Amino acid sequence: MTSGVIRPLTIAHLARALEARAGQPMEALRCYESLAALWIRCCDTCTPGARALREMTLRAARRLTAGEDILITPEFDRIPNRLTRDASLVRLPASLAVQGVECQDAIALAEAWLAARRDAEPVLVAGVRTGGAYLAPLVAARLEAAGVDARVTSVRPGEDLDVRDRRVLLVDDPPLTGRTLLSLAQSVPGPAGGEVLVPVFDAADVQGLRQEGIAVTVLPRERWQSTRRLQPDALSAYLDAHAHWQDAGPRPAVDGLMPGRENSVLTPWPGVRRRSPARAAVRLSTSAGVRHAVAGWVPPGIFGDAARAAATLVRSPVVPATLAVAPALVVSEDLAPAAPLSPQPPPERLEEAMDYVLTRGRQLPVGSAVPGGPMPAVLQTVARALTGTDTAVAASAAARMLQLLSALAPALPDNRCEAEKWFLDDAGRLRKTGHLAHAYRRDNELLTPLLDLAALSVAFGSSLDTVADRLARRLPGSRTWYAPLAVALLCYGTARGAQLPRTYNPQRAAETAVEAYRLQRGMSQAAEALQRVLSDLAGGPETAVPGVVHRWQEPPGALVQPRLPFGGTAARPIGPGPTGEETQMALKAAARWAEGRAQAVREGDVLLLAPLQAPSAWDRDRAALEDLARLLPRPGLLAWCGVPVVALGEVS
Repeated sequence: MTSGVIRPLTIAHLARALEARAGQPMEALRCYESLAALWIRCCDTCTPGARALREMTLRAARRLTAGEDILITPEFDRIPNRLTRDASLVRLPASLAVQGVECQDAIALAEAWLAARRDAEPVLVAGVRTGGAYLAPLVAARLEAAGVDARVTSVRPGEDLDVRDRRVLLVDDPPLTGRTLLSLAQSVPGPAGGEVLVPVFDAADVQGLRQEGIAVTVLPRERWQSTRRLQPDALSAYLDAHAHWQDAGPRPAVDGLMPGRENSVLTPWPGVRRRSPARAAVRLSTSAGVRHAVAGWVPPGIFGDAARAAATLVRSPVVPATLAVAPALVVSEDLAPAAPLSPQPPPERLEEAMDYVLTRGRQLPVGSAVPGGPMPAVLQTVARALTGTDTAVAASAAARMLQLLSALAPALPDNRCEAEKWFLDDAGRLRKTGHLAHAYRRDNELLTPLLDLAALSVAFGSSLDTVADRLARRLPGSRTWYAPLAVALLCYGTARGAQLPRTYNPQRAAETAVEAYRLQRGMSQAAEALQRVLSDLAGGPETAVPGVVHRWQEPPGALVQPRLPFGGTAARPIGPGPTGEETQMALKAAARWAEGRAQAVREGDVLLLAPLQAPSAWDRDRAALEDLARLLPRPGLLAWCGVPVVALGEVS
């Protein structure tokens, strides 16, 4: 169990951990996942050592599939020394870090393939990097145990496979569209052809592959280890054997599952997406009576270390209390939201949220990465947009922004400082969910509480000035917090803007429209401020690219896909805001246009028109927007933030 300072999950960290334990016993799954991560890194970078690491990974897989819990760590002289200095973050596969696939599922997948075969021709098990490469050695090891001549490799689209006369078995994460697998399967050379072996959320996910004549072996989600563990009898036995309960005293017993929330995989829960990790709501029998809790999946092995540490160490009234921690489950108190967070919550709610972020940062500090590590990609994106160049100017700007982000010590991010995750409980307290999910899994790869603090300005409808002022009161000194928070908001918004849900559920569409508008408004203001901070790097204010605007003339190609400050066509300046009479005319015109087409959502001095139809209908509605512009007192009052925006007052 991880304790104290949390180390970033880097290649160097894994390599040094193996070096320190060379020739000593080590937990089998941890050893296997570490070796696989190093092998995948060598494959991605085309550096020497990949073959030796592949063989060590396969040997560990053989022992793991044979049911051994402890392995002797390989001698370190066969592991490339440069990996001990590689500061890059480990590429976390969605299947093993988020969705609920475990190593036992790869073994079950191989057994399903064996059960359907009449021959035992030689095979090449090719793991599609990244996720499939963690599973492929386990599949190959199980096939070897059954007498199949199996070799193992990894592959990405565009790479060649040394097939010879072997049948290729492509192993991957649960597919979304299947396009990558189809392209790889169709490109397999040789007469033996290729097949696909994948765990699936739904059989329909591989229908496209089968229609193209690709042989597919699947492991349905109801047969995944993480699903079967949450069955009533299995859950009770698992907790009895493995759970560490946080409170002293008699161990609680599982008294049953809550009707309608038995297992989110088999019985869909409201608000839980199909690809979310499995969870079950349970009744616990305790000495104080019955207590309601949620047992939620976390990854066993190295990928779940941060989540288990967060569950064990974080103490805050804002988050659900942790009741127990097990290798693949965390049991937390069951929260029943009594009311959503209002669009403009009172100031004390923002204070509570800021206290939580800073307290968690002190409780879960993250060890500093190796100096000179790779620049996070999101900072390079932001720097190029602000400076308008791909040259050394952008590199200098990115380095300056990274320096600004270091104003707060790194802390464990939880990827859940978003509006829909904050609510009020039946006692009127601010609460937050999702604090254990997706640890170390942020697209921007920045481990800093500044990102979470900046994200609060979006969730709570506050300006960065407000957050900066309140942060300065908590952390007195000479530092000005606005510029670091501005960098953080640009990094957060760049990642979040690409992830906003595309939905036509009216309530969700309205919430997403508000979030898109707040992101665009906040990022625009932050970018303008940072252009002034960085102007000396670009040779003076006259050379800085203005390029950051609040409005765009062209709508997006799909529902709520906002064009955040970088990209898009700048609209003409809006000029003076509408008069009182014009505001009433604009409200009536927007209501008339939106009837049956969009939901009008007021956000400050603008009216957001969240679409009610599916994204496929938007091409048809684009022409209708010209009618809306004609209905308004002035066409210039119509703008875009991913959905139509009608200005009702002065827009800065």
